[in-house]
Amino acid sequence: MVAIIIPVFLQILLTFGILFALGFLRYQSVSKRTVHHKDYVLMTGQDQWPVMIQRLGRAFHNQLEVPILFYVLVMLVLVTEVQSQLLLNLAWVYVGLRYLHALVHILYNKVIHRFGVFITSCLVLLVMWVYFVKEIVERL
Repeated sequence: MVAIIIPVFLQILLTFGILFALGFLRYQSVSKRTVHHKDYVLMTGQDQWPVMIQRLGRAFHNQLEVPILFYVLVMLVLVTEVQSQLLLNLAWVYVGLRYLHALVHILYNKVIHRFGVFITSCLVLLVMWVYFVKEIVERL
């Protein structure tokens, strides 16, 4: 099921996109002297940083938290050669929800909307894991 690499790649692109946008805004904030460069050394005074830098920073960290479980699952799917259209479809749904979560986080950051998308993406990922384990157990 090599096709599952495409949603993984798009998830990775999302992570890098946020990272580069964050890096650009941080560089710009130092250039414009809205944030002192030493604040980035120990990440001090974050509550005083421009809002977009704070949002991008949290959005970036979010891409390194739960999605690791997605990456592990995909590697296991590839290694065990589980063939499943359902897993592929759910991978697309998961990544789409991660994009939506990042957009809510970055653009307007309404917590109830962000949480709704987040918990939905987590449930999709949990379903993927349960289905995968069921497939593996059936092989035993």
